[in-house]
Amino acid sequence: MTAPLSALLELGAGSDGCAFAAAVPERLCVGQADRRFLFGGIALAACIEAMERRTALPAIFASVQFIAAAHGGDALLFETDVAAGGRSVRQCGLTARREGEIFLQGHGACGRREGDRGYPEPCVPRVPPPGQCPERSVARLLSSNMQALLEFRLAAGELPDRAGWTGEGGAELACWVRPRDGSPIDRRLLAVIADCAALALPGALGRPASGSSLDNMIRFLAEPDGDWVLAMMRVEGIGDGFAHVGTRICSPAGVPLALASQSMALRLWDGG
Repeated sequence: MTAPLSALLELGAGSDGCAFAAAVPERLCVGQADRRFLFGGIALAACIEAMERRTALPAIFASVQFIAAAHGGDALLFETDVAAGGRSVRQCGLTARREGEIFLQGHGACGRREGDRGYPEPCVPRVPPPGQCPERSVARLLSSNMQALLEFRLAAGELPDRAGWTGEGGAELACWVRPRDGSPIDRRLLAVIADCAALALPGALGRPASGSSLDNMIRFLAEPDGDWVLAMMRVEGIGDGFAHVGTRICSPAGVPLALASQSMALRLWDGG
């Protein structure tokens, strides 16, 4: 039996502790066969890991802009710079290079302050639990690789998985998601899940559509705890051929875990 596949890059530390190297495996790439590229959320997850390893603190937020694409077999280097630091927060700059050329730039912060009360209070999601929601394929909308890495169960909205689908439009999407390899969900995996935001486009538009990310931002509220998370994705607006999507992620108990957003180039399909 083939071992389950992790949805994360394997980062090796550089000699100075400020840079972290990785090679891009084909299994973490998406897109058409002739131009497959590293899934953006996986690159963001690597940035989060690099910041946390550099500062020895949990990430508060991370934001990246994609300059170019990375492809299977590419050698990547994630460079971190502590731009400012206080007693409880380290602000970081991020640069990722592909074969020496910049493919991603960003920034973020890591830190921890004890005793602060969470807000909003936990609220049990008003959707059926994962076991009562149908599993849906995202192979058509994202890729067969993402389908192999993550399990999606449709809790609300539309998630088309067949040719010729059309809908009424105006629907928001909620999916239960978990890694297929049984990995515990952490901040890095929340970033990967949040980058699936293009899944919300068909339900909002009532026709098959996808998007190519220009940026990714995620803000963390609490440590994940459990096998599943609920990702609630909303298309905030579309203009000039670009879509802007916001994602909220919570635990099965209703604890808010993360807020994410991204802008993407909108791609409409003919439904075939």
